[in-house]
Amino acid sequence: MQAIRTIKEFDLLSKGRKLAHLWDNCKLITSRVEGNYRVHLYGCSFFYVEVWYKYGVSTIQKIGSFRSVQYLEPYLDQIDIRECLAY
Repeated sequence: MQAIRTIKEFDLLSKGRKLAHLWDNCKLITSRVEGNYRVHLYGCSFFYVEVWYKYGVSTIQKIGSFRSVQYLEPYLDQIDIRECLAY
């Protein structure tokens, strides 16, 4: 698969190719619970992606990408950056 460099390129992929790109090229940062969903946050080179799984259903309900850090707010209390700050 060709390297994905922009969020637009990612958004144009099929669901299967999006997942393959996430698993092969991005890093799972953390997960959270939102109502009846488990949401996984991935960090890619130039953007972030949320993958929404509904409890009780074994399929992905939504894959959403974003660049704005404002959408990271639900995760801030779960992310420990102390390792990044140690030098």
